[in-house]
Amino acid sequence: MPVTTFKKEISTFSLMMTGLTSIIGSGWLLGTQKIAELTGPASVLAWILGAVIALMVALFYVEIGSAFPSAGGIGYYSHITHGRFCGFLTSWINWLSIVAVPPIEAQAVIQYLSQINTTFMMLYDPISHSLTSLGLLIATGIMMIFMLINYWSVKFFIRFNNIFTIIKIIVPIVTIICLVYSGLHAANFGTSVKEFMPYGPSSLFTAVITCGVVMSFNGFQAPLTFSEEISNPRRMLPIAVIGCILIALVLYVVLQLVFVGSIDYNLITQGWAAVNYRSPYVQLLLAANMQIIATSLYAGSVISPGVCGVAFAASSSRIMYSLAKERHLPEVLAKIHPIYKVPRHSMIACTVVGFIFLFLFKGWYSLVAVVSVLHVFSYLAAPVIAVANYRKNKTLMEAKGQFILKGRYFLAPVLMFLLSVLLFYAQWPITGEMLVLIIPGLLFYFYYDFKYYGDQKFSTNFKGASWLFYYVLGIALIAYLGNNPDGNLISFSTSMLLLIILSTFTYVYGAFYAAGVSPASKTVISGVAQSQDAVV
Repeated sequence: MPVTTFKKEISTFSLMMTGLTSIIGSGWLLGTQKIAELTGPASVLAWILGAVIALMVALFYVEIGSAFPSAGGIGYYSHITHGRFCGFLTSWINWLSIVAVPPIEAQAVIQYLSQINTTFMMLYDPISHSLTSLGLLIATGIMMIFMLINYWSVKFFIRFNNIFTIIKIIVPIVTIICLVYSGLHAANFGTSVKEFMPYGPSSLFTAVITCGVVMSFNGFQAPLTFSEEISNPRRMLPIAVIGCILIALVLYVVLQLVFVGSIDYNLITQGWAAVNYRSPYVQLLLAANMQIIATSLYAGSVISPGVCGVAFAASSSRIMYSLAKERHLPEVLAKIHPIYKVPRHSMIACTVVGFIFLFLFKGWYSLVAVVSVLHVFSYLAAPVIAVANYRKNKTLMEAKGQFILKGRYFLAPVLMFLLSVLLFYAQWPITGEMLVLIIPGLLFYFYYDFKYYGDQKFSTNFKGASWLFYYVLGIALIAYLGNNPDGNLISFSTSMLLLIILSTFTYVYGAFYAAGVSPASKTVISGVAQSQDAVV
C-alpha cells in the first residue's frame, strides 16, 4: 500500500501568514492589560524582550529546520542530533504547549463576547476571570470549528488563513489609529525611570513568562511545522519565520504604547493594579466615544483569537502526526487522508486533548501561565541541538544556499541563560508542576520503545536526553529555593549565580557530550544531503 504524503502547496507569503496569524491572537486583546498591571509603562519593553528571545530561538531552529524539514518541527530536530528519547521528550513538551493554545483562544473569544449584552455576560465570570459552565460549553463548540476548518485539505486552511489574517491585522491597526486620534496622555509614561518602570526590571521577566508574551511569539513555530509542505525550506523558512516575528513586534509595541497612553490618568494614580478592564480596548474606545469602532472591535475579538486557534490546531495535529510517524504514539495517528492530504486522526485527538485543558484551566490568565512555561521548556533544545547539529553535519549545513547562523557559540549560552531566568520567574510551583505533564508521555514512550526497539539498550538513548533531565531537575530546585511564595531559602544573587552555572553546564554538556546520531537519523541525514542540490 503506497504511503500518502503531504502536498507542497504553500507559498512563502502563505507560510509567513501561518506564523503571523499564530502570533497575533488573544495576546493583544487581553495580554497588554495584564502586562501593564505588572510593569507599568515599561510594558512595551516586555514585548521587545519577548521578541528578542523568540528571534534567537527561531534562528537556531531555522538553521536546522531548513536542512531537515519536518512536520514534527523542533522535536524531530532533537531526534536527529540526540537520539530517539530526546526527540520524543522535546516533541512531547512542544506538542503540549501547542495543543493547549486553541482552548486559550476559545476562552478569549468568549471573554470579549461576554461584553456585548446581558445574555453573553452569562458566559464569563469577571470576578474569578473564568468561564461559566455555559461558557465552557460554547468554547468547546468553537474548538470544534477550529478543527473542522483544518479538516478539508491544507489548501482550504491556507486560503482561510490568508484572508482572515489580513483582516485581523487591520483591526488592531484601526484601533491604534482611533485611540491615537482621540488623544494619548503623555503623563501616563512618567517623567523618571522610577515612574516608567515602577516595579523594577524583574517585573519584565515576570510579565514575559506569565502574561502571554511568550505564548504570542511562539507562533513563529507554525512555519516550521509546515516545512514538509513547502518547496524550498532553506529559502522560505528564514523569510517566513523572521518576517512574522518582526512584523508582530512592531504591531505589539505600538498597541502597548497606545494602551498605556489611552488609560485615564486618574485611574493610574491608584496604581497600575487598578487597571482592570473586562474588554480592554473596547472599553477604551467607548470611553473615547467611538461606539461604532468599538462595535467593529467585537468582530475583531472573534476573528483574531479565532484564526489563531485554527492555526495552532493545524500545528498541533502535525506534531502529533510526527510523533506517531516516529513510532512514539499509535500508528493510526500517522495516517494522512488519501484525498485531502491532512492528518485527520491527529486533528481529532488534539481537539479532545484541548478539551481537557479547557476544563482544567477555565480562565485565560491561568492557562496562559502554564502554557508559557511549556513553551520555554520546549525552547531549551534550540541552542543545544543547533550547535550539536552544526558540529556533526558542518559539511551539509554549509552547502550552497543553506541558511547559516553566525555567532552560534556566543548566542547559545546567552539564550540558555535568558530562558533559565524566564523559568525562574515563572515561580514555584509552576516550574515543578511541569514535570507532572511529562509522565503520560513517558508511558507512551516506554511502551512503544519496548514494542519496536526492545533489543536496544535504553542507556544509549537516555544519554542523549540526560542533559534535559538534569536541567529540569536543576531549574525546579533553584525555583523552589529562590522564588517560592512560601519563603526563599537563598538570595536573589545566589539564584542568578546558580542559573548561570546550570545553563552553562546544560549547554556545554548537551551540545558537546550528550549528542549522538541514531541509525534512523543517519538515514535521514544521508537522504537530505543527496536531495540538497535538487532543491531550487
